[in-house]
Amino acid sequence: MADADRGRYYAEELQVDGGEGVRERLQEALDAGDRKEWHLVGVSDLPGERLILFWDTTRPSYGRSQYGG
Repeated sequence: MADADRGRYYAEELQVDGGEGVRERLQEALDAGDRKEWHLVGVSDLPGERLILFWDTTRPSYGRSQYGG
């Protein structure tokens, strides 16, 4: 899916094998989201050693507005 086709929120499916690489896979996904300035808002586990990471892809404003607020 192209970035332009996606709305504000993005659900990323992550396959984990249950071995020692789980932490590394999670960290890689978190680092990739951070580089895009996405913010993790939730995680859900699915059957079959899968996770869904829910990302907010909108850059936070921290209460500031473009009008000087």
